[in-house]
Amino acid sequence: MKLIIVGAGEVGRELIKRLQKEWKIVVIDQDERKLHKVVELLNSESLNRVVLLQGDGTSKLLLKKAGIEDATAFTACTGDDEVNLEACRIAKELGVPTIFAVSNSTENDEKYEKEGINYVNKAIATASLLERQIESGVVTPTNIGLGQGEIIEVSVMPTSILAGYPVGKFTSRRWRIVAIFRGDKLILPRPKTVIKPGDRILIVGDPKILKYIAGLIKSGEPQFPLQFGIEEVIFLPEFSRETIQDAKFFYENTKLSKVSFYTCKEINKTFVAGFEEIKKGEVKIKELKNCEKEFFENIKEENFGLIVMPDRYMEFPLFFGIKTFPIVIGEETLSPVAVARGTTPVERIIVPVSGSFSGIRALEVGIELSLMLNASLTAIYISPFENDSRAENLREKITRFSTMYKVPIEFTVRFGNPVREFAEESKKYNLAVIGARKGRKTNWFNPYPPYHMLHRAKCTSILICVGE
Repeated sequence: MKLIIVGAGEVGRELIKRLQKEWKIVVIDQDERKLHKVVELLNSESLNRVVLLQGDGTSKLLLKKAGIEDATAFTACTGDDEVNLEACRIAKELGVPTIFAVSNSTENDEKYEKEGINYVNKAIATASLLERQIESGVVTPTNIGLGQGEIIEVSVMPTSILAGYPVGKFTSRRWRIVAIFRGDKLILPRPKTVIKPGDRILIVGDPKILKYIAGLIKSGEPQFPLQFGIEEVIFLPEFSRETIQDAKFFYENTKLSKVSFYTCKEINKTFVAGFEEIKKGEVKIKELKNCEKEFFENIKEENFGLIVMPDRYMEFPLFFGIKTFPIVIGEETLSPVAVARGTTPVERIIVPVSGSFSGIRALEVGIELSLMLNASLTAIYISPFENDSRAENLREKITRFSTMYKVPIEFTVRFGNPVREFAEESKKYNLAVIGARKGRKTNWFNPYPPYHMLHRAKCTSILICVGE
């Protein structure tokens, strides 16, 4: 994520201080002394991510030099409203998705509104805060809640994955939708309350992942797997070269930042060293005595970015209504579970879709991985009979997704047994992303296709379970 800040005064420096850990930032100011003050507040890790440019923030040439054309966000916070307005006009002209400005005078607010620029009026914001404190006698902190970023408000865009779905579809131990603001109304949501574009939703949860949830809701740049967690868990009941290979690929090519090995047998430390060389993130090893049982007890109360395990679990218990170990882990943690078959690196991704919410969630993950890995993406619909009217409806929906995310998605239709056809088709791919609904029963007489697809796929597969 890249942010351009015009103005290195007090507001600009406070923004840099708060955002320097996660954002690539370019700061523009004509005053060399102010830029020197920016350097003083940077930590060692941020020095390489923050670029300082001395010059005019309203110069299109300088803004292009700053890389404005690939910026995620732009803010103008100088003490001159004319400078802020002009800088924001240029940012808008060059297609920056998110633009903000500081208004230094209420007399200029109308100009920002006329230009369609989001702004914060310094005087009104300060007076409003003081008013609430004076009238109520209660000190309202500038940071909500515990002041750790555990409460955020996010606007639901038309392209958001939440738009059009009920609150109950989004279940996680680490975050919750606690309120919806719709126009001038406050809605306390129930599981069946449908979220609409334009809603502002209040989310409470783990501050480590909330910012990534916000990015997911806004459908910004790919975040996988940070909407689930930052840690990769590798389960090794026995040594598996395919599991190590796939786990290393995902660790290196996604935004995972920690790794934990859970082993039932002693592991060669050279494999651990291989992960340490990729990133500076923490790498831990835990040896288990009771293998699957102890692994389950260790992780059942947590959420992870990705859980990788070997392809050693047979499909047949599903026919008797017994869920297999990868499925139990996926349902219990609601974390992505990868069954490793050693087919990385990933150049081709396949996602089975049927119009269900879980299939669409899997497609969202497939899209993110496609963008991150520069891999082709195919959505496949398998119908038991020909002339299925749902095929055309799905084709239209997939086309909308393709346009929305600016990623090509091939839509393929097959006829026959869904599990058998998918298994055959998966031979052509490196990765399958399969969506499933938590709590679905499956047996010989009423099989649940996604769970069988996970076991029969011929490539590495990621299971995405959504709440009941």
